[in-house]
Amino acid sequence: MKRYALPTIKVLIALVVAVTLTKIAFFPSQDRAASADITPGYKVATQTTTVSVGDISNTIDIKGQVVEDAVVEIPADLAGVVDSFAVDKDTWVEAGSELLYLKHSEPQEPITSTDAEGNTTSTKVPDKVTWSTIYAPVSGTVTFKVIRAQDTSVGMTVATIAPGTYSATGTITASQQYRLTDAPSSALVTVEGGPSPFECTNLKIGTKANTSTTTSNDGTTTTTTGDGTSVQVRCSIPSDQQVFAGLPATIGIDAGSATGVPLVPITAVEGTVGTGSVWVVTDPAKPEAAEKRTVTLGLTDGTNVQITEGLSEGEEILLFVPGKDTLRTGEPNTCEPDGSACYDENGQEIL
Repeated sequence: MKRYALPTIKVLIALVVAVTLTKIAFFPSQDRAASADITPGYKVATQTTTVSVGDISNTIDIKGQVVEDAVVEIPADLAGVVDSFAVDKDTWVEAGSELLYLKHSEPQEPITSTDAEGNTTSTKVPDKVTWSTIYAPVSGTVTFKVIRAQDTSVGMTVATIAPGTYSATGTITASQQYRLTDAPSSALVTVEGGPSPFECTNLKIGTKANTSTTTSNDGTTTTTTGDGTSVQVRCSIPSDQQVFAGLPATIGIDAGSATGVPLVPITAVEGTVGTGSVWVVTDPAKPEAAEKRTVTLGLTDGTNVQITEGLSEGEEILLFVPGKDTLRTGEPNTCEPDGSACYDENGQEIL
């Protein structure tokens, strides 16, 4: 009897367990479902900050390289012929030196006269001659592209000058250009493996051309095509500094500084140049009810921004612009294709 009772008990236990599991899986308690708490287990706090007073410096270090300045092409300004040259080819000339002379001859109608007896006499009139002197626009080694007595047309290249000088160049994003709207005329250049840091002059900031062509000493040309949106920084390296094309260089631009001024984090401001908006906390118990206020912006160092008007020291504001309290990250010094965000040199979103 025991031999049959034990298996029967095991089967009954298995059936009870199966029924119980089926009820739990497919027929949950309605009371438990109705009383389920779906509220999060945490509360999101609105972060704030206060306006502080401090010092700020708008300095940007731009990674670039040393390049040899391009050959300068000199066009003809007269349709005529090459009369003569003022200097020999491959000669070093100073800016403003005479290079060659162009001549344009225009034939004149002869003068015809008749004497008392009716005889006609024709007198030849000299050609009307126009001269043009071509000058060197920069100092360097001149190479002529024409020969004597060759016809010329306005705009054709008659000579080139290789200045033999160097510049430091680098690229910044359009968003970074806002920090350099009041850029100085010089910068500090540090050449990797080169001389100690030195000042470069004639600092220029502008959009790179879509297409540029460079002619090397052996006559070969290289054409570079850009997208027309990259912003190039370029400054002239003094002739007394020994550098070589291709050396890595850092261009340090100091676009101003201020001491003892109101400062706030850039994350708290909507806008980056000129004017912006902040959200001022009027009731510390309800920071989420902050009021929007327009402020005037000054210098920025990429982390903080100077407030020149609209806020006072100690005022409490939201740390993040409402709706933009999450910082994205991306490729340093780039922007999203749709323009929705730009990133600083550390890859952090610029708010």
